Amino acid sequence: MKGDESMNIESIKIMAHELLEQQHIENDYIEYKKSEKFKDNILKTVCAFANNYMNREIGLLFIGVEEVDDKESGTKAVPVRPISGIDMDKIEAVENRLKNLLSNIHPKLSYHLISDVIDEKYYIILAVEPGSNGPFITSEKAENDKNISLKPARYIRVSRDTVAPNVMQEFELLKKFAGYTFSSSLHETATLDDLNYEYMREYLIATGAGKDIRELSKRDMAKSMGLISESEFGGIRAKNFAILMFADRPEAFIKGAHVEIIRETEDGTDKMESKIFDGPIWIQAKQVSKYFEDNIMASYTVRKDDVIEHKIIYNWPLSAFEELATNCILHKEYSEPYYVGIYVYPDRITFINHNRPVPPVTIDDLNKKTSFDDRKYINPEIKDMFFSLHLIESYGSGVRRAKNALRQNGSKPIEYLPDNDTDNYTNAIIDINEEYKAIHDKEIGNKINGGQSNLKNEPQNEPQNEPQNEPKNINNKVTNRKNKIIKLITKDNSMSKEMMAEYIGCSLSTIKRDLKELQKDGIIVSNNIRIGEKWTIKS
Repeated sequence: MKGDESMNIESIKIMAHELLEQQHIENDYIEYKKSEKFKDNILKTVCAFANNYMNREIGLLFIGVEEVDDKESGTKAVPVRPISGIDMDKIEAVENRLKNLLSNIHPKLSYHLISDVIDEKYYIILAVEPGSNGPFITSEKAENDKNISLKPARYIRVSRDTVAPNVMQEFELLKKFAGYTFSSSLHETATLDDLNYEYMREYLIATGAGKDIRELSKRDMAKSMGLISESEFGGIRAKNFAILMFADRPEAFIKGAHVEIIRETEDGTDKMESKIFDGPIWIQAKQVSKYFEDNIMASYTVRKDDVIEHKIIYNWPLSAFEELATNCILHKEYSEPYYVGIYVYPDRITFINHNRPVPPVTIDDLNKKTSFDDRKYINPEIKDMFFSLHLIESYGSGVRRAKNALRQNGSKPIEYLPDNDTDNYTNAIIDINEEYKAIHDKEIGNKINGGQSNLKNEPQNEPQNEPQNEPKNINNKVTNRKNKIIKLITKDNSMSKEMMAEYIGCSLSTIKRDLKELQKDGIIVSNNIRIGEKWTIKS
C-alpha cells in the first residue's frame, strides 16, 4: 500500500468514526446495515454511490451498524449505539462475501473495505469512490440469484433513498459520465462572424484585461478567450457559451436564450404584458435588474411620531430580485428551448427555470440552507465570466444574499418549488412585503375616500374603509368579492369600475363581470347618466 493511499484510508477511518460518534443520520452518502445479509440493498446502494448522482466525494456504507427505527419516538436512520458489530474472527469472511457481491456491478468500481473498532466492537466501512468510467449498473446475474433478486438498473442515491432513476435522472447521469456540457460544446453552425467584437472588447475592459489582449484582432482575441475551436466537420465554430455571451441575439442560435418579464397591465384588464431581454446574457442580467428598479420596485418611508429614525420598506428589495434573476440566467440549462420567465403579480414575483439545480444542491436545500460551498455549475465558463463581471460576488452565495435582503426588508422567506423529485423545473417565489402592502392598500383606500395618505402613521393600523351602514346579507350566493363591491357602492354609489378594481385588487374585467351578475340577480341597478354611472342597491 502506497503512502498516499494509507493516508487516504486513515482519513476515511477518522471520518467514519466521527460520524458514528455523532450518530449522524443517513443521507445521500451514508448508509447503515446491521450485517452483510442485506445483499440487494447493499448492492444497489454501492452502485448508487459509484454513480454519484449527488456529486459527493465519497460514499460510506457501514456494515455491523444497525440503524434506529423507533416508531414511538419517530427516530430513525441514525446508528444504534453501542453498535451490533461483527465478530473479529469473521471480518475476513464478511469482506470476501462483500467482494463477491460487488462483482455484480459493471463496469468495475473502485472501493475500499476498511475494518475499525468502536464500542469495543468491530465494523466494516465500505468506502466507494466516485467512478469516472460509469454509469454503473447492477448485473442480470444478481437478478437471477435467488439470494439477491435485484433488478438491473443504474441506481442513484436521492436523499436517504436508493432508487432506479427516472427518465430525466438517467439522462443527466449519462451526460455526466459522457463529460458533456452544453455550454462548452461547439455550436453546429455559429462561427466567429456571429460573435460581436465590440461586446468582446467591452467584456475585457469591464474585467480589467490588459491592453495587449484588448487590442488583439477578433480572431486572436476569440482564441485567447477560448471562444472558438476547430470543428470535427471542418472549419472554425463558436462554442455555445461564446454565443450566449457575445452574439447580438443568442436566441437566433440557441432557442430560449432570453428572459421574459411578464406582468399585469395597468389598464385594469386581465391582460398581461411582456418585456423580452434577448441580448448577450450578461447584458440581459443587467437590463432585467434595471427594468425592475425603474418599473416595478417601489418603497415607502415610514416614520413614527416618537422615533427620530425612519425606515424604508420595499415591495421587493432590489438585491433579492437581482440575485434571483441572475441565478436564473446563470443556472439555466441552455440546451432546453425554454426561456427564463419572471412573472410579476400584485402580491408576488415568481422566477421559473425549466431545470432543477445540479446535485448535490436540491430544492429542499434551497429552502433550508443559505450557502452552498460544494455547488456544481451547469455552465462553468459562464459562471467564471459572471464572477469576473461581478454579477455574482462569490460562488454559491447568491441565495444567501437574496434571503438576507428579504429578511432585512421584513419580507417573507423565498419559497422554492417543486416539492417533489420528478418535475423538471425550479420556481422561486418572493411575496410582497406585508407592511408595504398594508400601507399601499391604505393609500388606495384614502384615495377612494377623497383623502390623502399619511405615511407617518404606523403602517400596522389597518385602513378603516368599511361603510357605516352595511347592507344586510342580500343573497347567500354573493361571493366575498361581490360583498366588497356592495360595500363600496354603499359608501360611494358613483365609484368607477376602475377604482373598484384597484381597491379590491382584481382586474377590470372581473369587476365588470361581477357587476353584471349582481344586476342580473336583482341586487343592484345601474343608473346611466351623462356624467357617469351610478349604482343603486335594491332593498
